Amino acid sequence: MRIFKYIIYFTILLVCPLISFAQQASYFINGTVSNPEIKSLYFTESSFFSNVKPKVQKVDVIDGKFSIKGAFNEPVPVFLSIDQDYKKDPAKSKQFILDNGSISVLIKGGLNDALVSGSKAQDDMERLSSGQVPYFEKLNQIGNEAELKSQAGISPDSIAALYRIPFRNANRELIEFQRSFVKENPSAFASILLIPSIAGSKFNFFEADSLLSSLSSGIQSSSTAKLVKDYIDSEKKTSVGAFAPEFALSDTSGKAIPLSSLKGKYVLLDFWAAWCAPCRQENPNVVNAHRQFKNQGFTVFGVSLDRDKKSWLAAIREDNLNWQHVSDLKYWGSEAATLYRISSIPRNFLLDPNGKIIGRDLRGPDLLDKLNELFPNKK
Repeated sequence: MRIFKYIIYFTILLVCPLISFAQQASYFINGTVSNPEIKSLYFTESSFFSNVKPKVQKVDVIDGKFSIKGAFNEPVPVFLSIDQDYKKDPAKSKQFILDNGSISVLIKGGLNDALVSGSKAQDDMERLSSGQVPYFEKLNQIGNEAELKSQAGISPDSIAALYRIPFRNANRELIEFQRSFVKENPSAFASILLIPSIAGSKFNFFEADSLLSSLSSGIQSSSTAKLVKDYIDSEKKTSVGAFAPEFALSDTSGKAIPLSSLKGKYVLLDFWAAWCAPCRQENPNVVNAHRQFKNQGFTVFGVSLDRDKKSWLAAIREDNLNWQHVSDLKYWGSEAATLYRISSIPRNFLLDPNGKIIGRDLRGPDLLDKLNELFPNKK
């Protein structure tokens, strides 16, 4: 049940922010070391972007003191470590967020337990982290219980049935806390990187735009805000609340079928391929949903990313996919896939009768849950 633990910690990566300031400032780090075994340290300036090479400098500890100073452009993650490679032994390193001004570091014993003060960015991060603790604990508990049942031989389907809704509800509570944090802390740099996480939880990038505009002018003018804004704008086209972009592709007989031809029904726009094993595993769930709700005004519009027509047609027959199918047989170069920014499959978008997107990536029981909400009186 690794999936539970993976999702539990997904927001950890999203609370490491990056903000630039209009004018270059300076930082000063003054350190006190009580541990006589620490004669030198390595100071690594990292980045919130994986393609940026870290900058490392060796710092001598003289008479229990050390100091580091430099030009400051924006808060970044930094590490003090015993080894030159701070990732070699996390227990021998201390991570914090570098901010402008004067920062104090007090090392009494192990480096990992060092106390850092004077960085507003770090203080904001710690407030956010401490506030999230009860939510992560709840998610951890659910994950641990699921893991124990997995070790006891309980089937994954049974475990998912037991914990899917409690896990979903607990995760929603976490997202609601993050949303409140952003609203209550418009000048905290931690707020800016929470926004994509919040948007991604419901795929609502219009809400994300609103949250972004609620931040202080200083944060909105930062480089991170500009990156987040670009990301939001790029996702708005297929956000929940947007009208599904129109396209037309050929069906299995070669006739061009526009997506808009299905207006008037709830449509699951389903991106898949015959060669995609996860897609084929998901197909029975889509078949089940189609069977239950096809007479209620629901249908599926399958868009294949295949390149071999025979394989595509064979998969339709084998999986009993009895709905409208289209493809231009261009693999990842599919015009529809490009339009919808598809980088992995299966992917799907649920459209209302007017063509507005009301759900994204609804799989398995999540799709049925949504359809039951839409058709509560289904016999």
